[in-house]
Amino acid sequence: MKRMRRLAATIMFSLVLIPLFSSAITFSGGHTSISLQEGNRTVTLTDGAVVDTDEVQLKADSVEIYGENYRYVVCTGNVVAKEKESKISFRSPSVFYDRTRGIVSSDSWIEIQDTENQAALSGAWFEYDMEKSLMKLKMMARIIKVTDEGLMVCRADLIEYDGKKNTVTLKGNATVVYKGDSYRAAIITVNLDTDEISLFGTVSGEFNG
Repeated sequence: MKRMRRLAATIMFSLVLIPLFSSAITFSGGHTSISLQEGNRTVTLTDGAVVDTDEVQLKADSVEIYGENYRYVVCTGNVVAKEKESKISFRSPSVFYDRTRGIVSSDSWIEIQDTENQAALSGAWFEYDMEKSLMKLKMMARIIKVTDEGLMVCRADLIEYDGKKNTVTLKGNATVVYKGDSYRAAIITVNLDTDEISLFGTVSGEFNG
């Protein structure tokens, strides 16, 4: 009986920590199942699932981890993700994480908070390359940024949010509303450090005051 208890404890620890080729991934959940079948190793977590890697922490109603070296993480239901290096967090019904490429993506509605730049982003499609600090949003994509002069609201078919350059590029039906003025153009760029707005292509706008 004592030997069986020691074996059970060892198995439970193995489920909590998986060593990988470059980093570790830890996970927990109210209910956990694991398949060690060669070529189809899968971990399924439910009831308050939490996954932790060097780059990001993910919480969801359910999580599936699979692929070679547990490369892929699929989160479903009330997903909350936080990137550890930056002050960026996400909320979405579903999130897909490719650990090898360092990319987090979602084809569901997603809401993002960047506390460092005091910006809130949203869209119905999302991809974030954490190594390049490059974020893309499509379909009803929007950014609301807090500035000293008030809120800046940006909308476009495609929004590219570059964390390294600290710039936003709006493409397709691009609009910016700022300090009571509105701007429309094929492409609009915004410098998040200076709040400078640049317009390209066919340009129109409206000034108030």
